Amino acid sequence: MVFHRKPKTENRKPASNSGFTLLELVAVLAIISLLLGLVLPGMYRSWMRERERASVRQLIVGLKAARSAAATEHRRVRVFIDIKSGRYRLEGFAGTRELAPEVRINDAHLVWQDLEKRQGYIAFYGDGTSSGGKLALTGLTGPQVLEVEIITGKVSLKAEGKT
Repeated sequence: MVFHRKPKTENRKPASNSGFTLLELVAVLAIISLLLGLVLPGMYRSWMRERERASVRQLIVGLKAARSAAATEHRRVRVFIDIKSGRYRLEGFAGTRELAPEVRINDAHLVWQDLEKRQGYIAFYGDGTSSGGKLALTGLTGPQVLEVEIITGKVSLKAEGKT
């Protein structure tokens, strides 16, 4: 006698089509593409503005460092500025810095080293005074004026038109 065992069907799961359809995948990809298309340009503009702000802050820090070095060492320290290229360097410090490409120096009131090449400097003296100076900057954040006071050597940045 041959006995055949009947397979158990109660524990078996019926074959089902699990997963995503092509239409669902395309819909999800379209939504992701739409969101990226809306978000990325705004993020890029924010990144560019922050890069510009950081560049201007770095120039301000350089000017304040020159002022501080002049006062503590009781000597003249100059910050050389090339208007055309946007480069600057501190006398007695290694390295040259550069403003972000978005930042332009439109007008400058400096001690001119070479007027034709548009190169000059702002000097800070050991007694706390300075040669003074003014840089009119433009960029993504709008026009700004960086000013160094003659008597105190104070460095300040203001939006153009505001006092």
